[in-house]
Formats: sequence, structure tokens, C-alpha cells
Amino acid sequence: MDREQVIEIYQQVLEGKRKRFPNDFFVGNEGKTYMSYITRYLLEQRLLIPIHEIPLRVTADTLWSHRLRPPAMLYGWNYYEVIDNAYPGEFQPWEFRQVPRKYWKGEQGKNRAIEAIKYVIEEELKIPFNEIPLRVNFHFFNQHGLGGVFSLFRQSPFQVIEAVYPGSFKPWQFANVPMNCWKNEASIQEAMDDFLFNQLHFLSYEEAFLNIKSQHFNDRQLTGLFQMAFDAQMSNVKEWIKRQEMQKAN
Repeated sequence: MDREQVIEIYQQVLEGKRKRFPNDFFVGNEGKTYMSYITRYLLEQRLLIPIHEIPLRVTADTLWSHRLRPPAMLYGWNYYEVIDNAYPGEFQPWEFRQVPRKYWKGEQGKNRAIEAIKYVIEEELKIPFNEIPLRVNFHFFNQHGLGGVFSLFRQSPFQVIEAVYPGSFKPWQFANVPMNCWKNEASIQEAMDDFLFNQLHFLSYEEAFLNIKSQHFNDRQLTGLFQMAFDAQMSNVKEWIKRQEMQKAN
């Protein structure tokens, strides 16, 4: 049966001229091809949805209200799988306003989440590796349909990226630093040592004590460290550096 004949049968079903699709209409690979024909017809010709707008405008109800639920159930497909059958590889599940039910649940859901984040970072946005902590922030997840993923990792950009790239970044490197990070002395120590010696290239605490300025924190996007750990007071910063210098001497 060619495409035009398949579409004609579907039109008859939609218009009530047929009560249902013919027996064995959706059997096997041929049936999946028919399903592809009618899905594309529905979205592109009947509903006039541009292909690039499908993730934003199509939900399960769009398909089920147009008589596609029974054939989908034959294959055990959710609505995304119906669309993927019609547009193979064209869309990712998380691009849709309505992610398939339980898609992010359990261990498999967590693995999908990791794959999704990695795909968006590396394939879609091509974010340079060293820029990941600054660009993966609270807004990143909503902008790319990954709000469900964010919830899986306690709404912490660091926890998400730690799952995707284990051990590659420190919590304080992120634009959205985890809560209580700057109340942890070890985190402050690690961040300050990196800041003073790797970023500002001071050779010693003594040199840092003499030359550190508040502007250095702003320039390196470490205002959170300056404000939360040192109350935005340079006297507190210098006192901290002095303590490190004394401890090193002892």
C-alpha cells in the first residue's frame, strides 16, 4: 500500500467514515512505515506544524486525540517513540515540553540524564571544557528542557557535572556555587590556593598578602568567595593569608 492510500484510510478514520484501522494494518515493519506516514501527515499537513516546532507544540494528547494511541499501544510506544519513528534521530526526548513518563526515573533514568547533559554540552552547544562550570548554571537546565534532570541532582549544577565528568571540577569553580561551600574551611583553602597561586600566579603567601586586591576577586568571578567567606572585607582576606603563612612557617 502506498503513502496516499495509507493517508486516505487515516483521513477516513479521523472523519468517522471508518470506525477503526483495518485488521493487521500496523503489523511488522510495514506497519511502522504506515505509522510514520500518518504521523507526518497529521503534524505537517493536517495540523500545519513546522518540523522544527514539533518539540514545542506536540504532546501526547496531540497524537492520542487524533486516533494514534491504539496503534502506538500495539508497539508499546510512548508518544515520543511515535514521533521518533516518523522522524528518526531528528529530536531528543528532553527537547519536548512533555518528557515521556518516568523517563528520568531509576538508574536508567540517571544514565539518560548524564547522556542528555553531555549531548547538550558537547554536541549541541559545543561548550569548551574549561568553560563548563561558568556556563552550566541554573538557567542552563530550563533553557534546554532539562528541568527534570536538574531535580534528579538536587538542583545543583555541580552535582550534575560531577556525575557527567567525575572529578574534573571543584564546587567553587561554578557560577552557582553549592550551598554552604563557603562555610567549609577545606573548600575555602582549596579555592584560595588555586586563586592565589594558579590564577594570580603569586609565588608565596607573603607576596599575595602584599599584592592582593578586591578587584582580583571580581576579575576571576569569585565575588561569592569574597562575600561569603570574608564578608567582602580585604582585612579578613589578609588575615586569612597571614594565618596560612604562619601555619606554613610552623
